[in-house]
Amino acid sequence: MFGHGFLLSRKTLSDVTECIPLEHFGCDGRVKGNSTVNDICSENDKIRRILSVSGGPLACSTERSRVVFLLVDALRYDFTEYDEGIEKPLPYQNRLPVMHEMLNRYPDRTRLFRFMADPPTTTLQRVKALATGSLPTFIDASSNFAAMELQEDSIIDQVTKAGGKAVLLGDDTWARLMPGKWLRSHAMYSFHTWDLDTVDTEVDSKIYDELKRNDWDLLVAHYLGVDHAGHRYGPNHPEMTRKLDETNNRLRKIIEALPPDVLLYVVGDHGMTETGDHGGESKAERTAAFFAYRGSELAGSGLDIKMGREVQQTDLAPTLSAALGRPPPAPSLGNLLLPVLPKSSTENTLLQLSNNLKQITQYLIRYGEESQQISLDRLAQLINTTREKLDKTGPIETEDDLKQYIADVRALVDNIRNVFREVWVEFDSLFMLRALLLLLLAIFFNWLVTEGIPMNRLRNVFASSFVSSILIANALCISVCYTAYHFEFLEDLEHAITLGTGLITGALTCVLVAIHWDGITQRWCEGRSQFYERFARAALVASASVLVSNSYIIEEGAGLSFLCLSVLALMTWNVGNAKALAVWTLCGISLAMSRLYRGCREEQGDCWTNGSGVSTGQASRAALVLALGSVAAVVAVARRHVGWQGYGIVLAGLFACAHWAVGWGSLGSPNRSRLLARGSWLVLGTMFALLWRRDGRGATLPLIVCSLLFYIANTLVLGAAYAPSAAIALVTGFLALNVVSMLKNDVSTKFSLSTRCNSSVACMWALLASYNFYGTGHHATLGHVRWAPAFHAGDPNYLDIGPVITASLVSLELFGMPLMFGAAVPLLALWGRSGAATLGPRTQLAAVFSLCLKFALCFAIRVFACAIAATIHCRHLMIWGVFTPKLLFESGACAAALVGSVLGATLTAWHLPTQHRSS
Repeated sequence: MFGHGFLLSRKTLSDVTECIPLEHFGCDGRVKGNSTVNDICSENDKIRRILSVSGGPLACSTERSRVVFLLVDALRYDFTEYDEGIEKPLPYQNRLPVMHEMLNRYPDRTRLFRFMADPPTTTLQRVKALATGSLPTFIDASSNFAAMELQEDSIIDQVTKAGGKAVLLGDDTWARLMPGKWLRSHAMYSFHTWDLDTVDTEVDSKIYDELKRNDWDLLVAHYLGVDHAGHRYGPNHPEMTRKLDETNNRLRKIIEALPPDVLLYVVGDHGMTETGDHGGESKAERTAAFFAYRGSELAGSGLDIKMGREVQQTDLAPTLSAALGRPPPAPSLGNLLLPVLPKSSTENTLLQLSNNLKQITQYLIRYGEESQQISLDRLAQLINTTREKLDKTGPIETEDDLKQYIADVRALVDNIRNVFREVWVEFDSLFMLRALLLLLLAIFFNWLVTEGIPMNRLRNVFASSFVSSILIANALCISVCYTAYHFEFLEDLEHAITLGTGLITGALTCVLVAIHWDGITQRWCEGRSQFYERFARAALVASASVLVSNSYIIEEGAGLSFLCLSVLALMTWNVGNAKALAVWTLCGISLAMSRLYRGCREEQGDCWTNGSGVSTGQASRAALVLALGSVAAVVAVARRHVGWQGYGIVLAGLFACAHWAVGWGSLGSPNRSRLLARGSWLVLGTMFALLWRRDGRGATLPLIVCSLLFYIANTLVLGAAYAPSAAIALVTGFLALNVVSMLKNDVSTKFSLSTRCNSSVACMWALLASYNFYGTGHHATLGHVRWAPAFHAGDPNYLDIGPVITASLVSLELFGMPLMFGAAVPLLALWGRSGAATLGPRTQLAAVFSLCLKFALCFAIRVFACAIAATIHCRHLMIWGVFTPKLLFESGACAAALVGSVLGATLTAWHLPTQHRSS
């Protein structure tokens, strides 16, 4: 619900820009009616008359060119630079000398600019922005792998509406966005990120034949090899050198085969980070390249054609439309890039500028009618300014006047684009307020239940009708909402269900609190928290409160490490023996070792990178040995303590190790490696199914096995480079579990149980789970999302459930640690000789339920803090770069922790003694 109010897409309009052919205008500059009078005047005079009527319709330009549009995915600008003075170039440097040669040999035919993208820098959003000339929206990033048909006007629509023809080669994102618009389409699936050559080879096999044909106006060729090399290896790898060399040879052949009257545009849709990723708003991700070439002369007189000048990607759509003799697409907010258009007369240049301003004026008027995001006064000011600029086209005669007019138009359009960029997201405060209120109520009432109701009463709740009443009430609420929606009494079913079930659950929980209020007040009155308990709660609240600071979010990994170790130190002090001190010391060593895998954010500057290849996600020989050794050590120890289930863990671990070893290096066998990964997943699935086999020995052993299975699953998706970090997280959790086990009084089992289930234990465990998100090499930025896990066992997208598998594997790679720690939460209560496992089943279930709920509430508190921070900073400069990604990633971690704790609690309930399971 909060996301519905906060992450809204911009208002999209279905308008289409239309222009009238020049021959349909009379010499007075107005559209001819039914009159048969033959006007005799030159084309330039007619254009001058059309320009003098500022409120008239758009006129189609008579000058048009055929265009070859090459989109080299992830072509970062510095990939195109050439510096002869570099003695030892990096793998991506000086690899496109053809651009340098053409710039030096034909400066009047060649241009090279920095092509600045708007975040998010995912391919789908970039293609939309390039095709429409509009700005992307953050929430669209979630649909990057399931592109829906584009509903707005685009350059492809403009070509086809005028009777032109467009041909597509390469990435099928274009075909999915604009189906049925292509004369010929040779589109291929675009998300095989480990496949560097198939799409590029297929495009090469077609493009040279297409260049010989004359039946198309626009040829779109989207190459993916450079982007995939970045995702798999990073820019500093020989494979990137190979792909850029191929691109250089490809461009040279295309230029040689290009007819002199055809325009060639070579662009990158985005850049990439030093790890080869993209999606965020760092400069490396936003800075792409724009190379233009034409066998005949390009415009240049009086224009800013300085090589390396920054231009916006929104400028491409109106520029490409002008080259094709069409007006800009209706949602375009871009400038005309005249230096990359053919040399033209002053009149035709003014006509193109006029069409651009008229289209933007129409968009301002229509957007003001459909949305109230921009104040009417500001909108009227922008409309009046554009009309005033249109009125000034008539007197322009000299080249100096034209140059000044072009600069004025560019400044005006830049200002309009900045206005929309500032207010493009319309926040729905009502939805946001409802979501915050529901979340606050859930946290408050559940805190009252877990912290107030005594344990002996809480266990009786499971024997009552409370849980079943909640389920029945929510089922009735959902039925009523569906009925109301069917009869059109409700417009938004999803949020009606969310609000209704949330209020019902809150009301019933409030009733439960009221029934047990005497026990709650008595417990609070008698309770005396120790210092380490108060400190743990304060640490959790502090870790959530400081999320309103962008500086803390950037350095959160270090802060969480400090808080985890501090809370464990106070627990160790409370235990007060040498064994506890030794365990705490080992915890500190483990957390320090995990620092090697934390990585860096773009905002952290020149922080260290791991020399073993962790920064790029590729395992070096040393990293491979560490991965194999860590998995072997874990499964060897596990085999000795988990009985017959240890054989499955050993087998899954052996398959995982063989998967890395067989696929490692240039001589590895990718097919066999993927087959071994599938074998590991098959064993893991079988073992998860066998977890539900009852053996009458309680829930402790199944919970341990479940945690180990999640560990193996995490190592598979993390890969060999990061697999040791999962082992470190597992060891740290085991050591913390033993510290909690020591927090007991051998004389009083009741005291031991209450100590194990107090909120400080849940806070410590939640902090540790949150830290290990960073400890396994992640950061809360889109640019740090690693897509390789989706393909480590093969390409799932050939399956009917391929998108589900892809989403599951990537989610597991991101949030596997909160999921593993969530599943292990019941062990905090059951572990050890004085644990709850020695007590009655109803007491065990009450203890596990209380602890799991406290653990989930810790994450809910952090999500609430992130939502508050996003609400406060909704107009902050870093809202989309820092606060929004943090909210999304924290929500994902909370969901994973909740799923894990529900799984752990369910396992515990399932393995209770049979005669007491009704409790």
